[in-house]
Amino acid sequence: MNAFTPPLALRAETPSEWAEAALADPEALLSDHAHCEKKAALTALNLARHLGDMARAAGLLERLAEEELDHHRRVLEGLQGFGWTLRPDRGNPYAQALHRSASKGLLDQLLIAALIEARSCERLWLLERAAATHPTLGSAPWLAFLLELERCEAGHAQAYRSLAEERFGREAAQQRLDWWLDREAEAIRIQPWRSAVH
Repeated sequence: MNAFTPPLALRAETPSEWAEAALADPEALLSDHAHCEKKAALTALNLARHLGDMARAAGLLERLAEEELDHHRRVLEGLQGFGWTLRPDRGNPYAQALHRSASKGLLDQLLIAALIEARSCERLWLLERAAATHPTLGSAPWLAFLLELERCEAGHAQAYRSLAEERFGREAAQQRLDWWLDREAEAIRIQPWRSAVH
């Protein structure tokens, strides 16, 4: 397996065995990811509203939201193509744990978004490799889509971090990110493995 470098310096590495557990119920996995993509689009639009005074933020976040909605649509199409249905949203305990620790307003919201995208990138990388031998998700087009998702998540993580630095200053954003990296590691370690990205 080639080495993986996450877009942020995550402090808890997901074991490769996690992907096998996540792929045990691919219908649940894709359903969860569809819900996550929709939430990510809404997050981007909400943050664009709060960063309206920053020249590049609105355009950047609107493009990011469009990309997330495109991914949402394509995951739904994947579910339909496999003959599966979108299951109800089971919630995201990992993201909820991060938001419960937030106390610095907009700075924390930007950094939480960056961390969620970075963790998603890592886990999509693991899924891409494990899915290569999966009886349903092992097709070349689907593996290519997972690679696309992984690369987009990396770009989104960097975009949110960049906006945090631009708005609050590089030093303040980095100090807070350093604190958040420990919180994120704690949050991801306690999550039970399930057929979901987080």
